Amino acid sequence: AMRLSEEHSSCCEDKISSLPDEMLILIIDKLDARTAISTTILSRRWRDLPTYPRTCYDLTVDDALPPRYHRLKQIVMEAKAGYEAEKNALKSDDSYASRDQLYSFKDWKWKVRLLTPILQRYERLAMRRYVKRVNAFLLAPNNVQQQSIQKLRLQACGTSNFTDQWITEAIGRWGVEDLELVIDNSCWRYDFRLLDGCKNVRLKRLVLSNCYHRFAPNPLTFQRLTSLTLCKESSRMPRVDDILRNCVQLVDLRLKDSSGCQPAFHIFVPNSKLKSLQLDNYNTVGVYLGLVPYLETFACRGQPTILHYGLVPRLRHVSLNFLQTGDDGKNDSSGSNRTYRLSKFFLGWPPPLEYLVLQLRGRQMWIELTAIPDQFNHLKKLFIANVQMNWDTFWILHLLAAAPALESLHVHFDSKSEKATAGSLNVQVEHHQQHHHLKELVVIGFGGAAGQTGFVKQIIQASPILERVRLLDGHVVEDEERELVGLEIVRRIREWHERERLEVLDELTGGISSPHLEIVLE
Repeated sequence: AMRLSEEHSSCCEDKISSLPDEMLILIIDKLDARTAISTTILSRRWRDLPTYPRTCYDLTVDDALPPRYHRLKQIVMEAKAGYEAEKNALKSDDSYASRDQLYSFKDWKWKVRLLTPILQRYERLAMRRYVKRVNAFLLAPNNVQQQSIQKLRLQACGTSNFTDQWITEAIGRWGVEDLELVIDNSCWRYDFRLLDGCKNVRLKRLVLSNCYHRFAPNPLTFQRLTSLTLCKESSRMPRVDDILRNCVQLVDLRLKDSSGCQPAFHIFVPNSKLKSLQLDNYNTVGVYLGLVPYLETFACRGQPTILHYGLVPRLRHVSLNFLQTGDDGKNDSSGSNRTYRLSKFFLGWPPPLEYLVLQLRGRQMWIELTAIPDQFNHLKKLFIANVQMNWDTFWILHLLAAAPALESLHVHFDSKSEKATAGSLNVQVEHHQQHHHLKELVVIGFGGAAGQTGFVKQIIQASPILERVRLLDGHVVEDEERELVGLEIVRRIREWHERERLEVLDELTGGISSPHLEIVLE
């Protein structure tokens, strides 16, 4: 009996708590953020441990949601997507009977109505656990040794009564330098003036999604920011104006996923040090870069919009990714043609661009050939992506004519788009412009079609010092590190038949004598 009692006490003994603080800190440092925070509610000793070595924390409510929640949410999303696809297909059908069938698609409604309350219940339970964990982490007693947090990400499903305290404690007490606050399914207002009296503010990068500044007066916190990203409700233009007046140290500004159509975006910040401006799915009628003296990079992705350039003497890199969409913001699958003048995207004072990335996508989008002033005199590299197979490419040659100093040209043909029809990719119009500085031509998505071959041949004939032509299959994706600014080429190995290869090369080099030209067909 004595031996059994000794074994029982040995099994129940808390040997971990008997370890010294230094050893416990090493153990916690090996845990993921979710588990490490959970340890703060185990006991007072664990909560009052000295500073953790970790300086970056990613606290998301997703960690508290079970796998079943994500499976059910995926079913709901797929049901809604299927319904939208069926609805768009019926809208394009003129028959009255088909329109009546629109109201018979109730399967998706049944799934959504059945699963939505279940998802909401999971979210409520997860938020309760999430609030406890974040409170234990950020709202620790004052006698706890202060730790330094360099980067913190909070992602909540809805708001909490503690949201204001989280922001204040994270920035004002723990000295977070990089804060990301994402609020799903709700919106929150925070008065950043609450931080004006804090002495430990070191915030340099701030990402807000569905959280915005409550009042217009100038909070001192914004004066220290170097990078600011505003998403969804946070990105409304009147609030952005208030912030920009005070972000004197701001270098990087990003506005993403605005809800509804925003007024024209005017930016006039003569005292700003802003170098990079990105508008990602920011639905506005026009963008006016009035006075931004240090701006070097501008990127815009979303619906085609008017772009007007003012005094931007240092602007060198512009990336435009325009997707033609319907009024509901979705890809327009109707049969209506939408014609865009190329000059619409280059209005105003000519910026000294050196690198231009241009993507124009949409099933019925068409580029209207209009006069372009010689405003690309400094352009060295041009990347045109997602050119539809049923487009005429003479507008590309017209754009080249406005860039006499161009050295590198990349063109990507979308092989997944509609196949070329009669008159498509027609480049038979005489092209007399000479490209005296062009050294490199890269064509992605090259399949040897007659239109593609004729396009490449015209450029070869007009480029006397061209050194290298790369014709390869594949597609393009956004550069993960540079996001909207850059593109990466994803190659796909194509097995060319030797006879077919020789025919393409003979067609390209026929009548051209250039010993220094190298053509690579991959």
